[in-house]
Amino acid sequence: MAARFDLSDYVDVAERIEEFYTNHPNGHITTQLLNTAQWTGKQTQFIVQAFLYDEKGVLLSTGLAEESLGGQGANQMAALENAETSAIGRATSNLGYQTSRSGKRQRATRQEMQKVQPIEPSQDQIVLKGMLGEKFKVAKDRKAFIESVVFHDVDGVSSLTPEEVKLCIDVLTTQKGE
Repeated sequence: MAARFDLSDYVDVAERIEEFYTNHPNGHITTQLLNTAQWTGKQTQFIVQAFLYDEKGVLLSTGLAEESLGGQGANQMAALENAETSAIGRATSNLGYQTSRSGKRQRATRQEMQKVQPIEPSQDQIVLKGMLGEKFKVAKDRKAFIESVVFHDVDGVSSLTPEEVKLCIDVLTTQKGE
C-alpha cells in the first residue's frame, strides 16, 4: 500500500524559512540553477541547489531539487520556482528544521506528496470553484481575487486552507448581495 501523507501535518517551506531567519537574523539563503534540459528550445527541467549560511557566512546546509515543466499544479507554469522552493525546503530539513508538526520525519515536498496522494476536493472547495467560475471567466482573475482575499500567493483553490476557502466564499456571497 502506498504511503499516505497528511498535508495538514506538513510544515511549509515558507514557515521554515521564517524560522531560519529567526534563528539566523543575519544569515542568508542562496540558490543556484545547476542544470536545465531543453526540448524544442524551451527549458523543461530545472535542477536547483540551495545553500543556507549563518551570520558569519559559514555554510550550514545544502539541498537539491529537480522539477520539470508541465504536468499539474505549480509545474504547469512555475517549475523553476517550485524547484527553488523545494531545494530550500530540503536544505532546511537537512539542517534539522521540522517538516511535520507531529515530529515525524518527512522528506517529500508538499508538491511531491500531492503527486503521490492526490487530495479529493472538499465540498467547500467545489462550491468556491463554481462561484469563481461564475464571477471570473479568466483563470488569472480568479487567482488575483483569491490572493486579494487571503493576502498571499496561491496555486489555486486546492492550495487554500479550509478557513481560507470559507473566507473566499463569504466574500463572494457578500459581493453578490451588494
